[in-house]
Formats: sequence, structure tokens, C-alpha cells
Amino acid sequence: MKTKFSAMTTALTLLLAVFFAGFLTGCEDDNGGTTPAATTQTEMLVGNSWRVSRVATPDGQTLDRNRLNVATQVLYDLDMQFRTDKTVRAVDKGTKQVINGGTWELVDDNKAIDVNVTGFKGKFPIIELTRSRKLILRQQAPVDGKQADINLEFDPVL
Repeated sequence: MKTKFSAMTTALTLLLAVFFAGFLTGCEDDNGGTTPAATTQTEMLVGNSWRVSRVATPDGQTLDRNRLNVATQVLYDLDMQFRTDKTVRAVDKGTKQVINGGTWELVDDNKAIDVNVTGFKGKFPIIELTRSRKLILRQQAPVDGKQADINLEFDPVL
């Protein structure tokens, strides 16, 4: 009997989560390619946890994970949580344990984010941050052992 209740509860929770996520994302429009105001960008950043979904060249070609250095590969296994108090946490997506943390701030007229986290530190130009919940940051990182510009593409964690 306990198994049925647990399975039914899990199914209802999942259904509710899918409905809620669809409601939130279905009612939003893209910002039309303009850079949103700092408050709007902050709201978009802190409204979700973010997970790397793809690493690409600036012209959009997906880079295989095995071409990236270990520090960049590890980003696939973390959820980044930007918080309203200007702190950021890197959380292991499997264990949900905080692995790393630091601070963040919007800079350069809200066109870049300055992140101070061990192993992920620097000023990253914001290539895209839209109401459709996509975050793309540019960074320099080794690709096939040579420094190159890459785009870190983050999707929200629902």
C-alpha cells in the first residue's frame, strides 16, 4: 500500500512540475535581442539554476567534450546558482552538494558578468540572456590544448 501511495505521489508531483514549467515558459517572449536592464537580467539569472547544455565555437559549432580541458568538462556536472545576495554556488547535479562558491556581479553596462569562483573566475561577456531562459557566456579555454574563444551555453534546471 505504501508503494502505491509513494508512486502516485511521485507521479502527481511530476505532472504538476511539468505543468508549472510549461506555464512559466509558455507565457514568456524573447527580449528581441536587446540587452535587458540590470534588474531584469538579475531576475533572469537568479530565477533558475543553470546547467551547461553545450559548449560551442563562437560561430555555433558544438565542441565534443573530449576536446575540452578538465575544468571545462566539469561544468557539465554542475548546476550554477546565482543568488540575489550576489553569491554564486556550484552544486553537483547528482548529489546536490555545494562543490564551490563565490560572488558575481553584472558589469560593463550589464553586458558581462564578473564571476569570482575558484576554477571559474573572470569577466565573461553575456552573448545571450533571454526571457526564453537561455544563458550564453563567452570565455577563453583550451580546445585541443590551445586557447580559444568558446561559448558556454546554459539551460535552466527545472
